Amino acid sequence: MLHQLEYDYYRPANLAELAGILKKSPGQKPFWLAGGSDLWVDLRKGKKTANLVIDLKRLPGLTEIREIPAAAAAEEWGPAGLKLNGKAVLSIGALTTIHRLETDPLILQQAPALAKAASCLGSLQVRNRATLGGNLANGAPTADTAAPMLALDALLHIWGPAGERIVPADQFWTGPAKSCLKDEEILLEILLPCRGGSSAYLKQGPRQAMDIGILSAAVYLRVEKGVTAEASIALGGAASVPLSCPLAAESLHGRPAEAEAFIRAGQLAAAAANPRNSRRASRAYRLELIPVLVERALLQARKGQEEIK
Repeated sequence: MLHQLEYDYYRPANLAELAGILKKSPGQKPFWLAGGSDLWVDLRKGKKTANLVIDLKRLPGLTEIREIPAAAAAEEWGPAGLKLNGKAVLSIGALTTIHRLETDPLILQQAPALAKAASCLGSLQVRNRATLGGNLANGAPTADTAAPMLALDALLHIWGPAGERIVPADQFWTGPAKSCLKDEEILLEILLPCRGGSSAYLKQGPRQAMDIGILSAAVYLRVEKGVTAEASIALGGAASVPLSCPLAAESLHGRPAEAEAFIRAGQLAAAAANPRNSRRASRAYRLELIPVLVERALLQARKGQEEIK
């Protein structure tokens, strides 16, 4: 049954037009339409009631994926206080579809964990509609693309009528289905520093496809002469928000990139987690699962770097 049939609908062609729409609609909470794979379902089921729907798909530049050279990245983002340490940056427009993430050559090369996570999200039909920005902004602790954002040190570029700001991924989610986005703010792009190394993503769920995960692990690993030089570990479904595990990652630094160290990192990641009981899985099962997924993901990332060489 269709619960809501009427609301104000706008489709701005640029950010200036969007700012004008928001200015003439004071006090109205805008509902953003990107892929629509969640919004339309919620409106039809009566989970949400919208008076103002703003379609973002005409905004220019938000479907681009581009690698910005180090010098240009420093010039563009240095004034914002970003310390890129001489690294190039991969810029991903917030309206990029999930399907494109799983197939784009730049994503496959620079962020394999994100490409893999994208391939695990829903059905092909959903991936052709759903967007990266929508998946992140929904704030689900189990969102497939969230843990890779943490593991890859993503920066989220946000726009609002009051100006623009950049937020590190570990400051973006504030609670279940909540983010730091204000009502009138949208995601413009996601920035991933190009750090070398490799990354991996693993997800455990009732089925291998078209299902919400019980738990996921995303890792980044850079190995030099058999020793871990840099690492990141993140989890989905392990807390009320996507969870970064810095202590677990730090335990790998300077140690041989071998199974023993990876197992210990997985145990530390589990110690940092606070999963809940749900109808999909118990807290105890999730805690047992974390070390297994982390170790396997780190082994995959190590193998990925070896293949790159």
